[in-house]
Amino acid sequence: MTEIKICGLTCKEDIDIINEFPITYAGFVLYVPKSKRNLTLEQAQQLKAGLKESVKTVAVTVSPTKEQVELIQEAGFDVIQIHGSLHREVEQYVKIPVFRAVNVETEEDIQKVMKEASNKISYFVFDGRTPGGGETFDWGMLKKMVDNTTKIMLAGGLTDKNVGEAIRLLHPGIVDVSSGVEKETGKGKDKEKIARFVKAVFNR
Repeated sequence: MTEIKICGLTCKEDIDIINEFPITYAGFVLYVPKSKRNLTLEQAQQLKAGLKESVKTVAVTVSPTKEQVELIQEAGFDVIQIHGSLHREVEQYVKIPVFRAVNVETEEDIQKVMKEASNKISYFVFDGRTPGGGETFDWGMLKKMVDNTTKIMLAGGLTDKNVGEAIRLLHPGIVDVSSGVEKETGKGKDKEKIARFVKAVFNR
């Protein structure tokens, strides 16, 4: 069964909403100053402490340093999601599962990231051009380049309107949504949108 990750949580209200639904992963953006969803490590720790025990916490980063990886692990996150570069000297310090993300524009983007496969990478995250930007990409391109053994996590422009189609086409282990369940103001998650998204995932 496909699991759900809600990304870009920023406030206590988001946490309260997540706790009401069968969400497997909660994502917190760290060390990405240009993101409107960026948090300090201390802010993320305070928020994740309020999650129900069944929810796994994901630290979402871009090209993290060794020091940042170590701080994330010390803070007790369950998973680290890495966009940008993953240097070998950094990877050797990773002790928790990795969601390795790529922003898909071409087939080469997909090929390049899949060459990084290792026992530390539990899922490949195939995202739109801009993380959290609400843009989809050509799912058909991904479909022809993966097989049933590929651990797919799909992100980028997912909503309750298209996630059912995405699951039928690609059978991802996880679907990842952020902007697709945000309030119209862009600040905080929308409970009704999350309810519709969850229903679309599980009641196809």
